[in-house]
Amino acid sequence: MRGKFKFRDDFVYKMPVHFGGYPFYPVRTEYRDMLGITIQYETTPEALLQYIPEDFDLQEPIVSIQFSNSRDVDWMSGGEYRLIQVTAPVKYLGNSEGLCGDYALVVWENKTCPIIGGREEDGVPKVFADIASERHVGDHWFTAASYESYTFLKIDFLKKNELSKQDVEKINEHSRINLFGWRYLPNLGKGGTALSHATLYPQEMIAKQVWVGEGSVQWTQLTPEEHPLQSNIIKALAELPLVKYTNAMMIKCSARLNVGDSKILP
Repeated sequence: MRGKFKFRDDFVYKMPVHFGGYPFYPVRTEYRDMLGITIQYETTPEALLQYIPEDFDLQEPIVSIQFSNSRDVDWMSGGEYRLIQVTAPVKYLGNSEGLCGDYALVVWENKTCPIIGGREEDGVPKVFADIASERHVGDHWFTAASYESYTFLKIDFLKKNELSKQDVEKINEHSRINLFGWRYLPNLGKGGTALSHATLYPQEMIAKQVWVGEGSVQWTQLTPEEHPLQSNIIKALAELPLVKYTNAMMIKCSARLNVGDSKILP
C-alpha cells in the first residue's frame, strides 16, 4: 500500500517531517530572564581569518566569548537552557546592504531542542556541551564547558562597577544584533554539498543591569579520543593568539529572537 503523507508548499516542517507541519508565521520568541557574561580579546587577523568565509569582511580581530543562562523562555513553556557563543565582528559582502554583525564561529548549548532548531532552520553552528550554571564567590563569577567530564573551557569574571541607568539606556539604543551563520548539508554518498549558504538571524537584547570588570578564558585542548567530534573546533580556538583582553562585562537582560526575519543571504 502506498503512503499517504504529502508535503504542503505553504507549511514549515521539522524532522521527522511525516508527523506534520504548520503554516509559516513570523515568530518572535521571548527570553524573559537572562544572565550573560562576555569576555572579549584581541587576536591576530591572520589567525582569525582562517575561519571567516570569503563572503564576510573581518572588521576587527576580536574574539567574543559569550556565556548566557536563559530562563523563562516562552517557546520552552518557561524552561531554560545555557549556551556559550564564540563570535567575531564582520561585514557581509554578498550584496549592497553591507550588513554588519557577529559571525558565529561556534555555539555550544546544553539541550537538544535549541541545537536542532538553530542548526537546521537558521544555520547557526550549534553543538552540544555540558555547561555549568554561573556561580560566584563574592564578586568572582565563573562557569565552564565540558564533554563527558573533560573540561575544555573556563570563563572567569571579576565584577567591579555597575553602569548607570543612563549608560544602560545608551546600550539599549543599539539593541538589534545581526547574527550571521552558515547553513551546510553534505551530499549523501559522495563529496560536495547539498546545501551551503550564509544566513542572517536577527536578535534583540534589552539590558536591565550591566557590570564591567576583568575577565579571562582558559581553553584546554582535548584529544580526538576525549572528544571525537569537537576536538578540532576546540584546538582551533585554543590556538588563536591572545594578544590582550579588551572587554569584560556581565549583564542581566531579556531578549527577543526574530525567527520570522531569518533569511538566506545571497
